[in-house]
Amino acid sequence: MKNLIISATLLFFFQVWCPTLVVAHEKITKESFQDSVLYQLSLFPQEKIHVHTDRTMYVSGEKIWFKAYVVDAFTHQLPTYSNYAYIELINSSDSLVQRVMVKCDDNGLFYGNIFLSEFIPEGWYMLRAYTRYMENQGSDYFFRKHIWIGSIRDKEKQKIKKPGTNYEVSFFPEGGNFPEGINSWVAFKALNEQGGSENITGKIMDKEGNEIVEVNTVFAGMGSFIFSPEPGEEYFLICQNGSGREKRFKLPHAQKTYTLQTSSMNNRHFIAVKKSPGMPERPLYLLVHNKGLILHFGVYDYRKDYIGFLNTGLPLGIIQVLLLDEQMNPVSERLFFNKNEEDQARLAFSPDKPYYEMRERVTSEISVTDTEGNPIISHVSIAVTDDRDAVPDTLRTILSSLLLSSELRGHIESPGYYLQNDKKAEMALDHLMMTHGWRRYDLPEAFKGNYQRPETGYEKKGITGSVTSLLLKKPVANCEVMCLSSEGYYGLTKTDSAGWFRFDLDYPDSTRFSLQAMNKKGNSAYEVIYKQEQFPKLNYIPVSLTTNDTSVFMKKAGQRAQYDGDMRIINLPEVVITGTQVAKRDEIRLQYWQNWGSDKTIYREEFENRFVSKWQDLLVGRVAGITVYGPDRRISIRGYGPPLVLVNGLEIKELEVSPEEIESIDIFKGPSAAQFGTKGSNGAINITTRRGRENYSSVPPNYVHISPIGFQKPVNFYSPQYDTPESKNLEIPDYRTTIFWKPELAVPDTGKASFDFYTADFPATYSIVIEGISNDGRIIRKVEKIKVR
Repeated sequence: MKNLIISATLLFFFQVWCPTLVVAHEKITKESFQDSVLYQLSLFPQEKIHVHTDRTMYVSGEKIWFKAYVVDAFTHQLPTYSNYAYIELINSSDSLVQRVMVKCDDNGLFYGNIFLSEFIPEGWYMLRAYTRYMENQGSDYFFRKHIWIGSIRDKEKQKIKKPGTNYEVSFFPEGGNFPEGINSWVAFKALNEQGGSENITGKIMDKEGNEIVEVNTVFAGMGSFIFSPEPGEEYFLICQNGSGREKRFKLPHAQKTYTLQTSSMNNRHFIAVKKSPGMPERPLYLLVHNKGLILHFGVYDYRKDYIGFLNTGLPLGIIQVLLLDEQMNPVSERLFFNKNEEDQARLAFSPDKPYYEMRERVTSEISVTDTEGNPIISHVSIAVTDDRDAVPDTLRTILSSLLLSSELRGHIESPGYYLQNDKKAEMALDHLMMTHGWRRYDLPEAFKGNYQRPETGYEKKGITGSVTSLLLKKPVANCEVMCLSSEGYYGLTKTDSAGWFRFDLDYPDSTRFSLQAMNKKGNSAYEVIYKQEQFPKLNYIPVSLTTNDTSVFMKKAGQRAQYDGDMRIINLPEVVITGTQVAKRDEIRLQYWQNWGSDKTIYREEFENRFVSKWQDLLVGRVAGITVYGPDRRISIRGYGPPLVLVNGLEIKELEVSPEEIESIDIFKGPSAAQFGTKGSNGAINITTRRGRENYSSVPPNYVHISPIGFQKPVNFYSPQYDTPESKNLEIPDYRTTIFWKPELAVPDTGKASFDFYTADFPATYSIVIEGISNDGRIIRKVEKIKVR
């Protein structure tokens, strides 16, 4: 059984402390605040998810190979208690193209693939990933990533809504307040009608038309400016976008208030509290934390111009600063990002040769350590791709997912850009911190005892439905419901007082189920209603920054399609089917069994002129291995005990069926009986009655067939082995773009592991992208190169 890995502090706290009262403000300490936060974390542990794909460009007929990292939001450790993750492919019309559910393995790891139909239109698509437990936090915290899919079959393109010329600009004063008489930073963000970023240029003007300052966006529709607003004055932004559309936006009113200001310099962060002229030095508390770990808490000292922190003294990631009044109500908020390399894992990559020939084996070793060189246990995924076709994804990495996108509300465009080490990226990162708030928990409310709790728990798979009376449509209590599956599951349960039933079971995708409800007398005047799963609303977010050149990639994909077994298109000549059409009368019978197949079917015309008093005698001499004996006409299949007997798919006690009422009899005497579970261990017999012939087009209301989404069965990535002279001399060209994909490589306590693969047929540079998580929650990301000549 999986165990949630949490810090020793949190575990100790959860066992010995459970606050129920708000601490009086004169007793507020850093420790008491931390206790409140830790209790909140124990009540509502949250999750983050990142998806590592083998690449970001594909063609129709290929598979998107992926690994999903589901980690605890506080510790970045795995596993969590979620057993399933959902990966969706969404097109630009907000429609679902594909959805797969993957089940975690014994280490809490999720991986699988999405097959791309040969008929999928060319264009940009969005990959979205989440667990059902993450829905408690809202879809803002789901993983999102854009991928490009080309078509080798035709040039049908996905219909994309072209953005109009309209746009809006929002303003975000530093600290959330716009104080009078103080030089303040104001960030802004411009978005178009589709929610994508918009680049703008403009000027800040007062109401008399005097220019205050020029403004322009820096990255992803965001920018900032600084000025000191005068009391009672109104200010406006006059700007235009790339299409030349000019608009006017009013800035927020300045007010007498307190606000937070931050700055960074020489590997230090500085925090100051500013107030409008004339405002008193009222007692205010300063709270600094990272993901709920309290870094500083205390009454702010106005005698100091600022307080400072070394980068190395703060954790890696987003730091939230809160200014609180004596009742712990927020007065001002500011975020900044701390880059602390010491919090990351170190990965060393060592290939066995400096370069390689075509179709040659590559053996590589990786070593994972902390910053002091100590080996650490970890789990990594590895993608090797040809640089001529696809470049590594630098805009959506495990670092940007877990440190940025998963911490902030709203869509973060190209999050990996902000983590680059250059001045423009650092300025853009600060704009991001000002325009997107940290909203995982409301820490001041937690301190007051107003704790957040999840609305739903961790997902448990099962089948849920209800039974109502056919005429009155009222719930039927204590009704027996039977469930059969194509995977051999058999179960019985009863409805509760409200008519609801549930089967708790785990099943792979494409499993078919049959549900049937009847009372002891066989009365079928009931209706079974299956409760279908509801999924989060689909929402495609448009691509704003695209620089991909797809021409080389598509040329090679077309060549590869002729030879790649996964993508081969074979045009068959027209075939004329001369077999017998399935009789219309079989439709009602197949409704019960979904073409699962019986070993023998006896139809009515085969026994219509036989006059027997017991239906069992219809089997005598007709099916090998069946014996009918005794005055009560008992049945045995191959000498075993009595088989399972059903009428119209439902097991009925004290069965009495007149031979005149029978349309057909299905016998399951071999492996086909496994679909009934242990009840079918002696074989099974299903009787289809003639009453079903009156209406072939519909299933009886007390009977329903369903195929709910199940977990994807693991499939291995195919990588050719050129380990013999014959395989090396094969004339079929090797056009692979993804040279190698390994979703799970376990690094043991030695900190070392190895993997190998074979190169393809062309001189190239390969990129090896390695991402992962260590057992202590350190993030792993490394991109290496090897050359093939």
